[in-house]
Amino acid sequence: MECLCAEVLTFGTFDRPLLYRVPLELVNVLRDGMLIRVSVGKLQTFAIVLRIYSADVEKLQFQIKEIISIEYGIPLIGRDLIDLIFWMRKYYFAPHRALLEAVIPATIRKNVSPKLISKISLLKTLDDGECKALKSGSPKQWEIYEFLLNSGEIFTKAELRKFSQSALSALVEKGVVGERFEKEDRFVCCDFSDGTRPGNTAKITLSWEQCAAVDAIGRSLAGGKFKVHLLHGVTGSGKTEVYLDAIRRAVGIGGDVIYLVPELALTPQTVNRIRHGLNLSDSEVVVWHSGLSEGERRNTWLAMANGDAKVVIGARSAVFAPLKNVKIITVDEEHETTYKQCEVPRYHARDAAVYRAKLCDAVCILGSATPSVESLFNSASGKYELNVLTKRIDGSSLPRMEIVDMRYERNSRGKKIISQRLMNLMEERLNAGEQTILFLNRRGYASVIFCNNCDYVATCPNCSTALTYHKPQNLLRCHTCGYIEQLPSKCQKCGGGDILQGGVGTQRLADIVRAMFPKARVERLDSDTTATKDSFCKVLHGFGNGKIDILIGTQMISKGLDFPNVSLVGIVNIDNAMNFSDFRANERVFQSIIQVAGRAGRGSKPGVVIIQTHCPNCELLRLAIENDHENFLKNELTSRSEFFYPPFSHILRVIFSGKNEEKVGIFSKLFADDLRKRAQNLFDIRGPSPAAIRKTNGRFRFSLACFSRNVIIPLEKISETMNLASKARDVAISVDVDPIDMM
Repeated sequence: MECLCAEVLTFGTFDRPLLYRVPLELVNVLRDGMLIRVSVGKLQTFAIVLRIYSADVEKLQFQIKEIISIEYGIPLIGRDLIDLIFWMRKYYFAPHRALLEAVIPATIRKNVSPKLISKISLLKTLDDGECKALKSGSPKQWEIYEFLLNSGEIFTKAELRKFSQSALSALVEKGVVGERFEKEDRFVCCDFSDGTRPGNTAKITLSWEQCAAVDAIGRSLAGGKFKVHLLHGVTGSGKTEVYLDAIRRAVGIGGDVIYLVPELALTPQTVNRIRHGLNLSDSEVVVWHSGLSEGERRNTWLAMANGDAKVVIGARSAVFAPLKNVKIITVDEEHETTYKQCEVPRYHARDAAVYRAKLCDAVCILGSATPSVESLFNSASGKYELNVLTKRIDGSSLPRMEIVDMRYERNSRGKKIISQRLMNLMEERLNAGEQTILFLNRRGYASVIFCNNCDYVATCPNCSTALTYHKPQNLLRCHTCGYIEQLPSKCQKCGGGDILQGGVGTQRLADIVRAMFPKARVERLDSDTTATKDSFCKVLHGFGNGKIDILIGTQMISKGLDFPNVSLVGIVNIDNAMNFSDFRANERVFQSIIQVAGRAGRGSKPGVVIIQTHCPNCELLRLAIENDHENFLKNELTSRSEFFYPPFSHILRVIFSGKNEEKVGIFSKLFADDLRKRAQNLFDIRGPSPAAIRKTNGRFRFSLACFSRNVIIPLEKISETMNLASKARDVAISVDVDPIDMM
């Protein structure tokens, strides 16, 4: 006997689709992409409907259960997101449950009730006698009645807090005042508090390079076929205006848009520019990121799912926005490592965006002043179309960059943190009323605390990393696991009291600058100072309004910020990044220099960038100063080709961890030996060896890396070798495809 069945993917432990019978009452209601409730064993769980079809249940070799209920009256995801989940399952070796939880947020699965707002209005006009009686008998009620009568408006209960609430309730009971409850539309409404210049509705004249890029993207959009454009534009070249034109065209033909930004903090200025540049409402341009409240997340998600939202702006998880008719996906600052998720599912939002655009026959725009080596390689091979913007739109020139040799910068106490050249330029800017940005990609006060007697270094007991000193709290903190302890007065090894601080973080740099320039207004911008909601915007608001003279920050100040009064940028210490043991170290240094330098000279005042280094003759620095992407790419590809690094291969990193270091090492060796037998030279296997960060959260780590021209074959072999895991239950195994962090 045939009946209607649904193939579903559950949020339970089954990592494969399951089949359920559709009850009669849901036959005409159930659709693909709906969130439903089903039972698995004795437990109930949520599931997503993949497809619905008729099946002869009597011929099945197993009994099927009925769907219990539907959670929402609309499909929460479309076919493109369903297909994206299955692709990510196969490509990133991630379980279906982790992918479903990444795509459909917990607040939707919990079906959080919408917040209701009480609306108060006058229902009945009293006659003279009633007015006199109310005024003499209940003066507090009369006060409310008179106010509502004279205003003639509807108020929320919160707006009437100054009146007696018991008197208000009495008027409601009498039927004089009406109270009704409405759902609150909780969307993130950004103002210009970030201090940046928002877009506006005025017509902007595009440069000929912008016009060429706009026309190319417009042709792809009109063609209705999948296409990737790499928009390579120098800082200040007007990439955002190109994005806005593409969004305007997509919305104009009834399409939806996803706009990804690398940092949560960059969303306010982007939202402002799009809402005001395209004259769209709060519900049409929504924000999606981890910083939203549960109510904001619920309302925003449903606005996307039911078609109210047209443009979604957010960090990497916004790639899963449940829009119905995606026409444009923009990935701004596509080179940023924050697009890669470090936890399961370990996806890269840029690559997921490209694949989703393919599923939707949409246009994907990857934009950056410093594109990743992989994207530049894809454009050179014809996989992506390259659109270049070589000039700043306001006619200003790129900042002049200078190298300061720190080997000759010393004072009576040893090495100096800020060179004399940078100090002099900072003083000039202060006197001229101009602003300075200092870049140091290390937060905290001191990067290491050590004993001058025995060379003992304070390290985290859970991780093989040095503890960082944070002066305001007088604490040592581990930036890997979050461990905290008080700064010791004596060495824990020898008992000596000669405890020294090594290295410089943003906290210490800020203290040094304040001591140099006591009258200057100095602020920091790093993850320590932006932990609270809106703190990032508050700092930028002060900087944009000229209330801050010198802004000191980490990587988050290196991108997307436009302040015309910034005429000086100081890169305090670039050497640590240059000496990092990662094949992408050169690429990151090159990108960081160009990005942070691009914050200077964006207005009418020429910009100067000072790069402090102990390696002034480094070829990499010369290429960055000359903005020479062509030769940088040539050198980088030559080096990577020799060692079979990306983009010539994919890396699949297998990480083993456990509390017993010896067991983890032995098991990783057994795993690698078995994998080599299965690989049969189809791909290259390197390792295993102790991870660069040997221990995190109390667990020892070993890793091996597979280098292959494709991902599927090594993943199949790794999956087969996973059967060995039963021999070492206390060793955890994880797989990271296309890892960004090799530590």
